[in-house]
Amino acid sequence: MTTQAPLKASPLYFSPISPSHNVAPGKEGYGRYMLTIPWSRTSGWGQAKISPRADLSFDPLAGVLQYATTCFEGMKCYKDEAGDLRLFRPNLNFDRLKRSGARLGLPAEWDNAELLDLFSKLLYLETDLVPQADGQNLYIRPTLLETSESFGIKEDAFASEALLYVVTSVNLGAGLYASAEGKGLRLDACSEFIRAWPGGTGSYKLGANYGTVSVAKKPGFAMSLWLHGAEDFVSEAGAMNIWIIKEAKDGVLEFVTMSLDNGIVLPGVTRASIIQLLEDHASGKAEFPLPGMPKNIRVVQRDIPMAEIVEGTKDGSLKGMFGCGTGVVVVQVAEIQYKNELYQIPANPAIKLLRDTMTAVQRGAIAHEDWSYVIPAWEAGSAQEHDVDGQKVVA
Repeated sequence: MTTQAPLKASPLYFSPISPSHNVAPGKEGYGRYMLTIPWSRTSGWGQAKISPRADLSFDPLAGVLQYATTCFEGMKCYKDEAGDLRLFRPNLNFDRLKRSGARLGLPAEWDNAELLDLFSKLLYLETDLVPQADGQNLYIRPTLLETSESFGIKEDAFASEALLYVVTSVNLGAGLYASAEGKGLRLDACSEFIRAWPGGTGSYKLGANYGTVSVAKKPGFAMSLWLHGAEDFVSEAGAMNIWIIKEAKDGVLEFVTMSLDNGIVLPGVTRASIIQLLEDHASGKAEFPLPGMPKNIRVVQRDIPMAEIVEGTKDGSLKGMFGCGTGVVVVQVAEIQYKNELYQIPANPAIKLLRDTMTAVQRGAIAHEDWSYVIPAWEAGSAQEHDVDGQKVVA
């Protein structure tokens, strides 16, 4: 039996951009380089390459084209006040990509440290492109897809060939950054289209989960608020995890978000981080990183029916609502349209406090455990390199 090759950061094939390179019109906000790593079921992971951003080519019957056999991640690179580049909890994204890949029969085994090494080199090459201002970032899109022919009935559901690639762009989500304060977002509670259901793929970051539901977005609203079940339970909004802030009957301020138990919502990295920060604060294990968070709070993970939100706007028990995710960080919800009625959601200062805390940790302004990873310098063109067929091979 042939042993599959593991994913390795070295040797790395690196093709530098030509000094005469000109950015194509309309592409100024995209990274200049891309990382590609092919995979084969027979031989395992192939040669990692960093090269100028270029189009990809597939067989017309490739699984990614015929059956949307693709998954992805959303990550951000930040530049701190010292000019260092940082990633936020990258191993959680890598583990989630493995989980999504396994759901699709794509490769799902690699050493996160090796992949992080390759990410670091790619991002270091884009240092000049990473903005430094608060709320700005270089967005990172790792994508895993089936490149092998996948047409008709196969012996099993697993891909024969696949590709993992990474590209970047500037400032995804920056337009919503200020929505943690002030006006907030308008959401349309959508019951016509169903994003996810128990036993489905809603908890995986699959391309098909997002492309097939974009038609539901209505003019004048930032996103759709996805519902499911006869009770119109809330799941996500757009691509965000959703929270409500509610005063419980015992007087405790509850931060309530959808449970992961039924597999409908994505296990968000921002979501998990907020839960940990709030629970540590509530239990006394650790103070909230920034002052102002109430002490008498409780985190609850459960279903949230729209009837509860509607009632909360009437009796005053609803104290706020927000979404969170890599793209938006934390954003306030100001208004929901549900069954042709508009419901105003009160603002809550805790939402901005959460946003400010998350962005401070992401950018290294607040040190919290090992959540912020500093990208090391990579001096491409060092003495360890040699040319092979016009490419630099880095040891």
